[in-house]
Amino acid sequence: MSTNGIIARSTGEGTFQGRYHHWDSYPSGLGTALIDLYRGDFKRDLTRMLHILLDEHPAGWSTIVHRDFTLKPGYTNVAQRPEGMSIEDFQSQPLQRRPQCYCHGHRHEEGWIADEKSDCGAEWAYVFDEDEKVLHVLDRAKHEQSGEYHWQEVARIELDSEDEINWTAIECGENFERCGHYAWYHNLLPKSSNLSTQTWLGNRPLELHDVVAFIINGKRYRATGNGRNSNYLRKMTGKTLPPDTWISSVIAGNGRRLEFPVARILQDGKQVPYDGVTWIYPPTKKTQRCW
Repeated sequence: MSTNGIIARSTGEGTFQGRYHHWDSYPSGLGTALIDLYRGDFKRDLTRMLHILLDEHPAGWSTIVHRDFTLKPGYTNVAQRPEGMSIEDFQSQPLQRRPQCYCHGHRHEEGWIADEKSDCGAEWAYVFDEDEKVLHVLDRAKHEQSGEYHWQEVARIELDSEDEINWTAIECGENFERCGHYAWYHNLLPKSSNLSTQTWLGNRPLELHDVVAFIINGKRYRATGNGRNSNYLRKMTGKTLPPDTWISSVIAGNGRRLEFPVARILQDGKQVPYDGVTWIYPPTKKTQRCW
């Protein structure tokens, strides 16, 4: 899934105008790319950099992350490769390395402005103040009381400072409060665990998809993560299964795969343990052990 963002100029307190950016717009992606471009390719000439990113390419960008700005920007569509050229040969062409905009190359879309009010799915905005030589990194957050979304500043970066930028803290928060990664990404759990950081912290409840094992009628079985709705299986296979349940594939002690109903599906879609079944969760920050 793409992470959408906006590259923009500040137009005043809390306002900005810029262009949409589609892929990898999280701070460790687009944020890093923008700083590298400013300090590298554009030799700290912010006016020239913004002129190219915002004025010369008004339809916005597919991506500028890990792209070569010595090449002329333009969109590259593999479906429009020269006749007779293989996909492999096409992907090895310099065109694949160029910055991918939506207004040149294989796409010619109309320009449009992305501002603080735009509903374009952007999760991050990178707002440059040309006078102050500052980059404001904004995160789109949901207001706890009103439920409405708003932009909040999570970092103010002095562009000409040589201080190291902690992109992890900007992206995920000092205490991982904004983190959307798996817990293993921050070495909180081994890579064998797919528990999210927010679930590990206790900010989200443990659910069926987090289960690592089941105790079924007194016997322990390892969860595989695979399963289906019994209503679907009844219809497709004709098997006699209890309705409105989740049937999971599990592994017995001898390595044999078995299928058991492990959850009842309530009318509101919530899943609860099936009769005689106990869900075993991985360790969290609070438990530090399976339970």
